Amino acid sequence: MRSWQALIPLVAAAALAASIPSGCVPGIGPAGQGAFEPDSVPDAYARPTAALMWPDATRAFQVTPAGDLYNGAWTVAIRPSADGEPAAGPRVIAYERRWMPVAVWTRRGGDLEWRFSAVALPEPAPRDSGLLVSLRIEVANRGAIERSARLSLELGPPPDDPVFVAFDAPEAAAPRLRWGTGAGRDTVEGWCQETPGGAVCERTWKLPPRATRSLRVVLPAYPTPEGSLARWARVPHVARLAEARAHWTAEIERSTRFDLGDPEVEDALRAAEVVLLCCRERRGDRWVPIGGPFQYRDVWLRDGARLIHALGLLGRTDEARELAEGLAAFQWPQGPFLSQRGQLDGTGQALWAFEQAYLRPGAGPDAAPVTDAARRAWRWCEEQRRVGSASGMRFGPMLPFGEPRDGELVRAQLVGNDAWAIAGYRAAARLLRAGGRVDSAIAVERARSAYLGDFERALGRTRSRDLPPSWQEIGLDWGNLAVAWPCDALPASDPRCAALARRVWAVVGGAGLCSYATPDSLHYYLGADLGTWALLAGRRAAADSVLAAMLHWRSASGAAGEIFSARSRDYGRNLPPHPTSAAALVTLVRHALIFDEGDTLRLTLGARERWWRGAKVRGAPTRWGTIDLEFGMKGDRAEWRWTPVRAWTALTLPPGAIAAGAPPAPLVAGGAPGVVLAPPGVSSAAVTLRAAPGAEP
Repeated sequence: MRSWQALIPLVAAAALAASIPSGCVPGIGPAGQGAFEPDSVPDAYARPTAALMWPDATRAFQVTPAGDLYNGAWTVAIRPSADGEPAAGPRVIAYERRWMPVAVWTRRGGDLEWRFSAVALPEPAPRDSGLLVSLRIEVANRGAIERSARLSLELGPPPDDPVFVAFDAPEAAAPRLRWGTGAGRDTVEGWCQETPGGAVCERTWKLPPRATRSLRVVLPAYPTPEGSLARWARVPHVARLAEARAHWTAEIERSTRFDLGDPEVEDALRAAEVVLLCCRERRGDRWVPIGGPFQYRDVWLRDGARLIHALGLLGRTDEARELAEGLAAFQWPQGPFLSQRGQLDGTGQALWAFEQAYLRPGAGPDAAPVTDAARRAWRWCEEQRRVGSASGMRFGPMLPFGEPRDGELVRAQLVGNDAWAIAGYRAAARLLRAGGRVDSAIAVERARSAYLGDFERALGRTRSRDLPPSWQEIGLDWGNLAVAWPCDALPASDPRCAALARRVWAVVGGAGLCSYATPDSLHYYLGADLGTWALLAGRRAAADSVLAAMLHWRSASGAAGEIFSARSRDYGRNLPPHPTSAAALVTLVRHALIFDEGDTLRLTLGARERWWRGAKVRGAPTRWGTIDLEFGMKGDRAEWRWTPVRAWTALTLPPGAIAAGAPPAPLVAGGAPGVVLAPPGVSSAAVTLRAAPGAEP
């Protein structure tokens, strides 16, 4: 890690960068509307892919590595060729600016270059659960002689071994897939002007040197009357692109704004938010979080809770609360929450999600139903612990055996189930206090204290020096990685937490992503909680390594997958994007800047060196209300300005720095080097710095 002193000459460079007009990105143009070269966009994965998706749509199109489109019900096979020679598949499939969901890709064959541009938008009312894709294909002759160009788009059934199938697709393939051409009422699977009306849309052109030709088609997620598609197609493709850009720009502007002087991180946050917003569906009159647009189109409490938490951190309070209300439907009559068979961690995760959604920024007025649900869930957990304790079993006070068929992949009493239940107790107590039900909150807090004692005693009965996946010390690491954060079942300073981090990071060669099952299988979000643990434990270099790995392992659309090979960089059949991966990135960046889970507001806990050139966060929800934050270096001084709150604020100094003497009043020294404390109500601070002993010059 470089010293804070290296920041001083960079302040002037930051000021120069700030003078460049916003939106003027080389090769893209203002707002991403100019020339765009997709092959220049980084992609960490061996095979390109992208999602054409929309919030509330119950299907999405995958742009496949071959350059085709597939929605789980039918395929659009796209076959461009030059003088009879087929073009190669795309090298990269990118979103504009690596976050704006306008997908662009290029295919080449001979002298011909085929450029594709596609965007998803919602179907016109009254249909509200589908989407339409506007696709434009342009071919250009880059050679010196005339070439014959042929383009074929063929509608077909799913492949023989599909990666995913739409949940509502008919079991038998549609007997007749066809393109619409006119304004009829028959339903079709695509619209292409001047096409005979069969399953193939085809064009052939003679292209002189430097000449171009283009074709525009419209693709619905569900069979749609061709007249409806024809009317929608009257709006030109460029206007549909502008419509999508305007929508997503407005959505991002509604959320917490991060101006960090770090375009990679800022765009990664935008890409993550797009994924989070799109992975929502309505089931009846409720919104629910889903596990992804493709193969994970279902509800998992473990993923949904993370999605809700991240949306709340981004200032999307309404969406977070709507989704939390949707999770309430997964409560069983006895009290537990269960979305997938054998996954007993769902109870604690649902309660945690309720708290995250309804208590930030401040208590929500409509939290009573989820508070009642949380109390019923707590009582169920207490009954399980009572019965277990009476059994005399070695780990009787812990939750019973479960077989999640995921995660730990074992039938056992899982450490993560208890850790999440403890988090659920804390959430229930906070909700009850916020609702004025103090006596009930005290009862839950006492039960949590007893549970924490049982948890520590159970750890003492194991042979593990860290945190095993199960009390029987079998299974794969999963829920045990969340013990310190977000579950707070052990403090971040506990030696077992550090030992766990050392063990799992040693497999992959250091702090970063964790492996799952085998050393070569990297898992994007599995160990992300260790990044926050590292921040809380004062190991900011380790936390920054986790963030660096998360930024690297993303596609050209800015999205991340779930699990993939470190060696081959292939995601196999586990298609990106994954919303829990998006949530993990949002969470770690937010915690590096603003952390509000305890009784102290912590600022710049893991702010990167580059951010100290001057950074702003606007509209960040916290437990004390919505705040703004601004920080940076001026010479040898670190400065902060923030919205005052009614709690102490801990300010972490830049990397490699400590205060050059006692901090000026009203600030006081923190409990660790490199931290100063500001009393409640204070809104600004400045601290003169010197290099910490052992810091690089």
